[in-house]
Amino acid sequence: MNEAHFRQQLQDEGYSDAEPLECEANMAKEMHVHDFSASVLVLKGEFTLVTEDGSVTHRPGETCKLAAGTLHAEQTGADGATILIGKK
Repeated sequence: MNEAHFRQQLQDEGYSDAEPLECEANMAKEMHVHDFSASVLVLKGEFTLVTEDGSVTHRPGETCKLAAGTLHAEQTGADGATILIGKK
């Protein structure tokens, strides 16, 4: 998915405007929850979400969503990651 399409999708689904986020190399956040739902587009690098169902690594052009209150961890690869994130 390209950035323009992602931004339009966020707007259509009631998410906030996309905010860029730079994630450092080999980041590994512990399991936690957010009080917001998130929609993410990976622009650069690898971004992995780990949930009770397993882990999925997302690469440039790929998107993922996470519902508010979902227990998860976040990880990046050796090159870090640049993502766009919308919240609601």
